[in-house]
Amino acid sequence: MKKRIVIGLVCMLVLSILMTGCSGNQESNGTTEDGSAITLRLANVSPVGDIRDLECEKFAELVEQKTNGKVKVEIFSGGTLGDWRETIEGLKAGSVQVVLESVGTLDAYEELADIEAVPFLFRDADHYTKVWNGDIGNEILETVGSNAGFKLVGPAFRGARYVTSKKKIENVNDLKGLKIRVPNIAVYVKTWEALGASPTPMAFTEVYTGLQQGTVDAQENPLSLSWSSAFYEVCPYLVATKHIYGTDVFILDSKYFEELKPEFQTAIVEAANEAGSWRTAQTLKSEEDYLEKFKGEDVTLVEVDRDEFVQQLGNFVEEKFPHLKKWADQIEAVN
Repeated sequence: MKKRIVIGLVCMLVLSILMTGCSGNQESNGTTEDGSAITLRLANVSPVGDIRDLECEKFAELVEQKTNGKVKVEIFSGGTLGDWRETIEGLKAGSVQVVLESVGTLDAYEELADIEAVPFLFRDADHYTKVWNGDIGNEILETVGSNAGFKLVGPAFRGARYVTSKKKIENVNDLKGLKIRVPNIAVYVKTWEALGASPTPMAFTEVYTGLQQGTVDAQENPLSLSWSSAFYEVCPYLVATKHIYGTDVFILDSKYFEELKPEFQTAIVEAANEAGSWRTAQTLKSEEDYLEKFKGEDVTLVEVDRDEFVQQLGNFVEEKFPHLKKWADQIEAVN
């Protein structure tokens, strides 16, 4: 009898603890019981002080302002919550509510996301801006987001991607066998294979050490990220391939987003779009400044013939990623 009483008391205690945990002030999605206030955990792999990090700060400031403090954004830059793949997976798990990353990182969820990484798709920054500020850009974000189960907002220009290299690269022939770090995204891997290099997928947080130790000979990224990551310390050459004009977006899990109050949804979208526009303007203005910074660190800027690279790729999209052909054609047709 005593045993039964003890077991009963233990069960009641456990049940009480569980109920207390479930009725706390904040649920797993960051919303208080009455839905009146939330905290968004925002992940970003770029270092503190990088333009991406500054965009996160701008977004946080605008969200809090537009919601009168009812929505706050806690920023985790520098990959402190994991690499980009881990944090995007964390959106579904609820360990993070927002990730600032490129559209192309969602290729595992929706194949159209590959369009962001297609090489030499944009002629210049003006062409890029017209596409992403127009109907095609909006349709891409809506389609990728809807099919992948995410809400994508605030497209921002990452800058043209340049190669930082330990070896001098003046033409396509110099790429033969080059061990170049790329994101673990199919389009990037196949692009550099087609150009004759030896692409090596690697987490961004490991790139500096990889270059330092000779695991890879080169890497490619926008100037701002290559600068803030101090790749000039290990790469004496900066190669102006400008092979990709990348786009970052704020990514939220669509189910989580749809459960927010409508006024919070509106504020988040507006804040993301404003922060994205701010970053695009900053990026466009700063490219020449970054080039001068690299030169100031005794890094040699190497110009290459874009047409030679395009010719080497041949019918890259049609042969490797036929599902992107109609989208690529529409983008190339924008004047």
